[in-house]
Amino acid sequence: MIRNEVYSLCTANFLAIVTLLTISCPATGQESLPSDPLTETMQWQIANSQKLKSPNGWLALTGHFWLREGACSVGISETSIIRLPEAAAGVEAEITVKSSTVEFRPVSKHRFVLKDQEVRGSQLLRIDSLAKEADSEDVIQIENRFLLQLVRRSGRLAIRVRDPQSPALVHFPGKTWLPVDPSFRIAAQFHRWPQATETSSTNIRGEAIQLDMVGEVKFQWKGVEHTLLAQQEGDELFIVFKDQSNGNDTYGPGRFVNVPMPSVEPGENVAIVLDFNRSYNPPCAFSTHTLCPLAPANNRLPFLVRAGESYLPREKRLAKIERVMGSVPRDERRVPLLMQELSREKLEGYDRVKISFAAEHNDRVPAWLLIPHGASKSSAMLCLHQTINIGKDEPIGLGQQESKRQALHLVKRGYVCLAPDYPSFGEYPFDFDAAFAKGDYASGSMKAIWNNMRAIDLLCSLPEVDSERIGAIGHSLGGHNALFTAAFDPRVKVVVSSCGFCSFHRYYGGNLKGWTSSRYMPRIASEYENDPKKMPFDFDDVLLSIFPRAVFVMAPQKDSNFDVTGVQQIVNAVEPMYKNAEYSDRFSAVYPDAGHEWPELERTAAYEFIDKQLK
Repeated sequence: MIRNEVYSLCTANFLAIVTLLTISCPATGQESLPSDPLTETMQWQIANSQKLKSPNGWLALTGHFWLREGACSVGISETSIIRLPEAAAGVEAEITVKSSTVEFRPVSKHRFVLKDQEVRGSQLLRIDSLAKEADSEDVIQIENRFLLQLVRRSGRLAIRVRDPQSPALVHFPGKTWLPVDPSFRIAAQFHRWPQATETSSTNIRGEAIQLDMVGEVKFQWKGVEHTLLAQQEGDELFIVFKDQSNGNDTYGPGRFVNVPMPSVEPGENVAIVLDFNRSYNPPCAFSTHTLCPLAPANNRLPFLVRAGESYLPREKRLAKIERVMGSVPRDERRVPLLMQELSREKLEGYDRVKISFAAEHNDRVPAWLLIPHGASKSSAMLCLHQTINIGKDEPIGLGQQESKRQALHLVKRGYVCLAPDYPSFGEYPFDFDAAFAKGDYASGSMKAIWNNMRAIDLLCSLPEVDSERIGAIGHSLGGHNALFTAAFDPRVKVVVSSCGFCSFHRYYGGNLKGWTSSRYMPRIASEYENDPKKMPFDFDDVLLSIFPRAVFVMAPQKDSNFDVTGVQQIVNAVEPMYKNAEYSDRFSAVYPDAGHEWPELERTAAYEFIDKQLK
């Protein structure tokens, strides 16, 4: 968790910016935000995420089945009209539709319950009160787990099947949200029509549907007036919209946003606040069993709404990173490791083994392997060095700085530690330009990632190592090297970065030249002109590619390489995702009063964080 004083400082700075925007930009139609908009919005986002994870939420949905006239079988068989999850093996029932009635009948001797009463014979399900788009209150529960709910969509009857233990719900990583932007909290006018009017649209499957609109919301954006049509959903206005962010930072088909239903008579206008920071993805972004409405033609905005819930799967974030680093080598580049033991010393509590291993054809990586005495299926750490000529020697204790001896410290805590040389450091000469010319790599960063992935292959092959408990740690060069590796290799369960990054916009005032050597990412200069605004990715993409695995960030307040404000920008974009998914214990950021260094207190905190994740 971020230290309270730093978090409060960030919030205060945010509020100052909000105030400035409100004063200096009155023409945009903005109104003042509440006293603590960041906290309020994050609380709303957490509630929105929790609603999705409820046993009756969309993630529990395992099927949507249209009913037909006559008998419809219920079970796990492929021939069943209503398919239950495989976990419901043996459960059988029947639902019969006869013009204006729907009847449920158990077939197997399982426990079926409707409103706290066990169903032993035929039971009518109520449909007379179902509107064209409605869910029945009659829900059949099977064996205290599976749920069958009758619904009507576009005038047709269907059964929804839910399983509160569905893999989609159990393994849901959480939602991601764009930073709160006060400019997207907009003063608007709602005009309630004299009567609801049907508007044509389609659902996610391309089927024609009619949406009952109750009025329109008018607002201005940069001096231009726009109109969105709104439905009524309970005590809220419900708006389905699309904008130019869809398919890039947000869900491609569109998003939803709700506004508290104002008190207004038909035919009259009322002032409302349209807050796009609370726009969220439709359930079809998470479940293939939903029929989400798409935005009608009127609700397609011609500008970018970069606020609210984002939608960028890990694969897309990695693709953005690869545009700068080049592609990860294909699996056919994996050759036998052919580890060679060059020397072995038995030291106090561990063996220090000098090795090399094959990263690919005609390329061997020098490394140190530290093995605790008696290790068997132990946790392991990939220990990556900073920018220093001795390379791998420093993390194992052969350098001058105690604070950089991560492998030595961790082996004494019981971890098997592997410390390889970064290409061109230590005993590992490497011709980057030749590798680029051959088309093997486009950056030294990607070459290092590949070597590290092969190093993890090596750790997984050792009898002393539990392949499910591997982490990575590093300082400076090693700090971002560890993050890059964890982003591309999901076998890394915890990563610790000390003085390893900040947002590209805050790196030396936006001058990215330091990232452009052959050792790192030369395309930043050749294709993106050292301009942060042109970069396809930033470090929030890196950290969110690691989510929901564990991340520890150590960022000193006086780091001359990586501006702490730029670190906080990234952390503030990433931490809410961990909070919303209730994984706060997997994310920690600390900001000591120090320079480009790793103080002992924060170093110990990092080791304890690793222990918590891997032991």
